[in-house]
Amino acid sequence: MNGAKRFHARRIDRRDVLLGVLFFLLTVLSRLPFRSRILYHWDSVNFAFALHRFDIMAEQPQPPGYILYVALCRLVNLLFDDPQTTMVVVALGASGLAAAAMYFLGRATFDRRTGISGAMLLVSSPLFWFYGEIALPHTVDAFLVILCVWWLYEAFRGSAAALLGAAIALALAGGMRQQTPVFLSGLTLLAGFLFLRSRGWKRSGWGWSVVAGVTFAILCAAWLVPLIHLAGGMDRYRQISAAYLGRYDETTSLLQGGGLWGLTRNLRKLGMYVLFGWGAGLLPLCVGSLAWLKRRTPIRWSKVVFLTAWVLPSLLFYAIIHMGQQGLVFIFLPALLLLSARGLVYLTEGKRDAIWMAALTVLVLLNASVFLFGPEYPLPGGVIRLLTQDTLRHNDTYFSERVLAVREGFSPSHTVIVAANWRHVEWYLPDYALIRFTINPKWELEAGEPAQTREAEQTFTAESLRLEPDDAGDVIVVVFDDVLTQFVTAPETARSATLPSESRLHYFTLRAGERLVRESGTLRVVQP
Repeated sequence: MNGAKRFHARRIDRRDVLLGVLFFLLTVLSRLPFRSRILYHWDSVNFAFALHRFDIMAEQPQPPGYILYVALCRLVNLLFDDPQTTMVVVALGASGLAAAAMYFLGRATFDRRTGISGAMLLVSSPLFWFYGEIALPHTVDAFLVILCVWWLYEAFRGSAAALLGAAIALALAGGMRQQTPVFLSGLTLLAGFLFLRSRGWKRSGWGWSVVAGVTFAILCAAWLVPLIHLAGGMDRYRQISAAYLGRYDETTSLLQGGGLWGLTRNLRKLGMYVLFGWGAGLLPLCVGSLAWLKRRTPIRWSKVVFLTAWVLPSLLFYAIIHMGQQGLVFIFLPALLLLSARGLVYLTEGKRDAIWMAALTVLVLLNASVFLFGPEYPLPGGVIRLLTQDTLRHNDTYFSERVLAVREGFSPSHTVIVAANWRHVEWYLPDYALIRFTINPKWELEAGEPAQTREAEQTFTAESLRLEPDDAGDVIVVVFDDVLTQFVTAPETARSATLPSESRLHYFTLRAGERLVRESGTLRVVQP
């Protein structure tokens, strides 16, 4: 029996289509009540600025560019004329498409039960749910990754149409996030090899491979050429990207100076993020593994190799080079959820559908409970932070209260804002003078301390800030973030405004002739 007869693509019937639509609707409708109202992340603000002007030199957006994501959001923004709403709508839609694609992937690689289980574990994953509520592109990346893997698997089974579809999806994924095709390159080469083998190494197989490769190259060129042009040429693009990546790799990369500290930091973050995203799906995988060891069921090595080629490249990169924010794990998290889904099906094999559905329902409810009812900081000290509905609510409240208080209480003509979250201030309070005061984030070297930047030593006056003193000859200095109060030496004129959430917004008066001096990680008032 030759490869062409052994491998074949699974047919999709009406029931599969209906289930895919159901998963899409379930995902979107479950997200709608909890969507964020304020740009959640620093990168969210970068993307918001990019919708008005694309400039990766100004990190609008940050390198490597995400040019197709920006283009998609610009198109959707024609409907809403609000970047926050636009990007959340895109995240919502992509979440639904990812859930549907997850079903089809599970259906193709194993069976319908596994597809349903995998889709529901993805839909209810606390981490995936959270990212479907905020203005970031990670659910778009998740959808395209799952779509690519599904079609690559079908190509492995001998489907030429799937091979061509995977090439198109990979090119689109690269335009959305340039790293994705690189992380999936090993899986792509494996699928291409298995496609040729399934075709018996015949000319038709090589012909389809060439068509897929050329299609991928043309589509990549369609977004890469404009991206390079907008960056000012290839040399300039490489310089910008290298400078941006160097800010992180020097302290986190095992290969570029991060050493053991960087490796430990990456593994700690990677472990926490994967566990949170995996959620209750860990249970059937662990129990199913024990049952498999007891039964000694034969291993399907082709699928083990396929899943390993999917997961391993990105996992090694995040462990050894740099682990950023939590949504980055979506490049391989669906593979882990697929294994969990298979574990659940394995445990309930030969049993009635009601038993499998009951077990799946329990897992989904456990996951959903974490997102819906889990506190932002479950433990004292604020070391562990969960991305839940509570986190979204606190973020919206934090920024909306402060922005409103500044707008209503202080005139931009004689007010300067000192901010750690200065990117948000640039977006929501663009008319105000701004002093950037960057704090090293959690999990980085000297976390919580002022960053040593080119702006670390400065002197500010009303004239240098282009402010007009009020009738008394004074200007107001607003300390936007609570974290800065320990680094800003407040003078006798310091006061605070109580916000609706009972937190406080601190501010003080800079009198005629006084100067603000930033040095040694502090900001203080110097008398004339």
